[in-house]
Formats: sequence, C-alpha cells, structure tokens
Amino acid sequence: MWPGLRVIEQNPFPFFPFNPRWRTLFSPQEYDTFCALLRLAWISPRPCFLAPEFHTLARLLEPHSRAPLTDHVLAQFQGHPHTGLLYFPPQLRALQRLVRGEDLYALLWDENL
Repeated sequence: MWPGLRVIEQNPFPFFPFNPRWRTLFSPQEYDTFCALLRLAWISPRPCFLAPEFHTLARLLEPHSRAPLTDHVLAQFQGHPHTGLLYFPPQLRALQRLVRGEDLYALLWDENL
C-alpha cells in the first residue's frame, strides 16, 4: 500500500483502530487522500499531528495519493489550540488510550472512534 515509503516511525504503536464508516463521508478520491493523511499523521515525528499549511500537506501527499487535497478532507482535521498542528480527533483519542495502556481490541469495537 505504501511502496517506496521508507521512514523511521516515531509512533511506538504499529496501527490504530479504523472505523470503516468514515468511508461514507468521502468520494473515492477524497477517501484515498483522507487515508493517506491518517497514515502520515500516525507516523509523523509528533504522532497524530500534521503541519497546518495546506501546501505543506499537499506536498507530503504527492507520493501517496493521486487525488488532490480538498477542503472537505481537510475539514475533518482540527487545529490544536496550543500548537496549531492539525489532528483527526478519533485518531488522537485512540493514541491517548493506547498510551494509557488500554487494550487495542477494546478500541476496535468502540463506536466513538
């Protein structure tokens, strides 16, 4: 899924729970971009956070998604009040719960993610 992606992941957790219902929010092209942003956020130096600049995100997405970054996809992410970095709230909640030691399988069945 990520050919040629060679990174040293900063996040100690290899994956996060993904709610398949998120698919219903997007067109196929937007969904591709959304998933790429989630992946980039998960492996970022500050796990779950992305740069807030549109052009920076678009450039980061180029190798991973052929679809353009749209305002609709970007609207799913919020700006952190202290850092200004972007994050997807369900993904950040999942990371916080994993850091607290919650069982990943419990997260998989949580409807709030």
